[in-house]
Amino acid sequence: MVLENQQVEQPVKKKRFFEDDRGNNSSIRLMSFVALLASIIFGLLTILFEREGITPAGGIYITFGFLLAAFAPKTVQKFAENQLEKYKR
Repeated sequence: MVLENQQVEQPVKKKRFFEDDRGNNSSIRLMSFVALLASIIFGLLTILFEREGITPAGGIYITFGFLLAAFAPKTVQKFAENQLEKYKR
């Protein structure tokens, strides 16, 4: 029995890996994760081909491009959200 002045505790929802702080699905986190996996794969391929005597000059640029794509958008998003919060107050 619940009295009027008592509050019923809601079960705490566990935050999943690709969710933001509010519990919404975050496509930018998914995109960053996929870009990180792609940079790891291209980095490994670059190293493996380098051992066989082939010098893949473009592989280094592709690897760094995917690394940049993995971390830069989330950083920019966080900066933009903080600026919006500042103007809302």
